[in-house]
Amino acid sequence: MSATSCDSPSKNSPAYDGPAYRQAYGRINGMVVVGEGLADRHFRRLADMLPHDREELLRLGAMEARHARDFVGCARNLGVKADAGLAQRLLSPLQQQFQQAEAQGDLVGCLVIQCLIIECFAVAAYRLYLPVADPYAAPITAAVMADEQEHLNYGEQWLRPRFAAVADQVEACARRAVPVALGMLQELGSDLATIGIDPTELVAEFVVLFQESLQAIGTDAGAARQLVNRLAARALA
Repeated sequence: MSATSCDSPSKNSPAYDGPAYRQAYGRINGMVVVGEGLADRHFRRLADMLPHDREELLRLGAMEARHARDFVGCARNLGVKADAGLAQRLLSPLQQQFQQAEAQGDLVGCLVIQCLIIECFAVAAYRLYLPVADPYAAPITAAVMADEQEHLNYGEQWLRPRFAAVADQVEACARRAVPVALGMLQELGSDLATIGIDPTELVAEFVVLFQESLQAIGTDAGAARQLVNRLAARALA
């Protein structure tokens, strides 16, 4: 994927060449690059668990790998190095939950973690980053955001016709994984603010997207709202 022309940065965009921005960007870019690579591995594992959908899942994984390469290029364009070590530490608990679900044969848990929770988080983050992204990163981010929506749709379409049988598993997985996903923001809040993303708005955007996703697979609207709000409050307490 190559960058294309885009509109000028927002008047509220940060100073991309400032030292504070560059340091914060390195940490956030590390989360993005490592997270996209992790998503690639998750989709490849899902391809083994769902052989009938193997080619489609491998295609989705390859998209995630391409995203990682694209965002490495975004950092290179700013002369910034991604902080992969921080990202690996912060993402490790969520990765472990996926691995535990896989080891237990919990396909539903794996799908909820990758295709609902991680993808909702990614769409929320990219949606808020896009208005303040530098000119090189903006078109890449817009294209990636569209891809992530496709990945989210895969999980919803797989779970929707099976919802009656898997509703309890979906909720149990959400209770374990959502606080872990949102808990990462406690360490990244100041960096997000430095690059132009309000951490509170990011939580709110995730809550809306995840609630919509739960409703899309069959959860009652009121129950979805209560569950997501409760988990978000617990994660940020």
